[in-house]
Amino acid sequence: MKLGIRLKLFLLSLSLIALSLGISYGYLRRTLDANLTTQIEQDLTKRLRLVAHSAETARLHPSDPKRWQETARALAPLCAARVTLLRQDGMPLADSEVEDDGLAGLPNHLGRPEIAQAQLRGYGQSTRQSATLKRRMMYVAMPFLQADQRPGVARLAMPLTAVDQAMGQLHLALLVASVLGLGVAVLMSSAAAHLAARSLQKLTDIAHRMARGDLAMRTGSAGQDELAELGRDLDSLADSLSRALAELRKLESLRREFVANASHELRTPIAALLSAVETLRAGAAQDPKARETFLDIIYRQAARMHSLVSDLLDLSRLERQDLKLTLLALPLVDVVKQQVALFLPRAEERKLRLVISPNLESCQVLADRQCIDQVLSNLLDNAIKYCTSGDSIAVQWSVDAENRQVHIEVKDTGPGIAENHLPRLFERFYRIDTGRSRSLGGTGLGLSIVRHAVEAMKGQVSVDSEVGKGSTFRFTLQAA
Repeated sequence: MKLGIRLKLFLLSLSLIALSLGISYGYLRRTLDANLTTQIEQDLTKRLRLVAHSAETARLHPSDPKRWQETARALAPLCAARVTLLRQDGMPLADSEVEDDGLAGLPNHLGRPEIAQAQLRGYGQSTRQSATLKRRMMYVAMPFLQADQRPGVARLAMPLTAVDQAMGQLHLALLVASVLGLGVAVLMSSAAAHLAARSLQKLTDIAHRMARGDLAMRTGSAGQDELAELGRDLDSLADSLSRALAELRKLESLRREFVANASHELRTPIAALLSAVETLRAGAAQDPKARETFLDIIYRQAARMHSLVSDLLDLSRLERQDLKLTLLALPLVDVVKQQVALFLPRAEERKLRLVISPNLESCQVLADRQCIDQVLSNLLDNAIKYCTSGDSIAVQWSVDAENRQVHIEVKDTGPGIAENHLPRLFERFYRIDTGRSRSLGGTGLGLSIVRHAVEAMKGQVSVDSEVGKGSTFRFTLQAA
């Protein structure tokens, strides 16, 4: 079967879009599933500790099944999960979703992965499909001591409804993106194929005329001899080939640009993409100006959400209970100089004075290099964003030898912050001026990251500010 140029370009565009969709889906699916599942497990583990502690402090004897059942049912609403209490041998002592007379009919749980892990390592977790409920469930388990000092196991079970719903939204978003991508592919490939077909048809006509001896495409060269006639034919052929190559280069550039734009649009966050697509499908796509406006919105939201996801991942890392930092003795002046040097071009561009205060005492701090860089970077970035031309920003510190602490300040002469905002300034997503913060590229997480990073290094953070006079952000670190 002979494929025309129009069909070839269409199939090529379709293949590239399908590949991009496949890669995007695979990445988004794994990332979203892993993040949501981890979040649910951490939350469920906190509730499990409450259940295990309650079961242990209840001091119930294994021979009192009624009180075990009462305890399980009382804990279930508090944990918003199914509560199962087991003996060491795996037989149930109580189950919040089973009637008293049905408890004896429950199977032995010793072979369940989470139970085996809990008895072996002190904590167990398992995610699997429930044969009864026909949906994915997460199970977490932890040992506890009964009144007779015999070990037991507490288990919580929760359906992964939120994860499955998010996966459903992902499928819907990719379906919508596929429809849009295919529509763009048809339009672009049709236009490109028309140009290519016209050029190739012209070349085909010339080749056919040359094959038939039609010398109408002569260059008009003087002379009647056979060499002059051949020269005119060759000139004409060269000109035609040059035009064809120029057209082919133009088509290749259009194809690359299309693939880049399509791939970029597929990375747009699910929520922003759905909102814009719904508006376009409602009729705005017929208006060229409206169509361009919403495409621009998609682009800007993607950039903002990229920053937001990065900050969320940083914040999630800092909030983990098992976070392990590498605290080293770092020369503070070197760390500060490096960060100031990174932000100096931006400060100069905005006509701000960014300095390290003179005559400061040399000292070393006990800090994780990535965390202290992140703290200084966020504080300097905020100061540069909100200060105006002519303002100054200074980094300074002092040593508290008695308490073996170093007090570090980032001080500016910017617009300042009203007093009523200060108590909540380090909360996640708290913004003084939401519109301005977003227009400057802020995610509302920078200062929360600062607080968590400082506290992870066993320090404290605070702020003083006065409207019209500026702000001073302080944090303390242990002296090395």
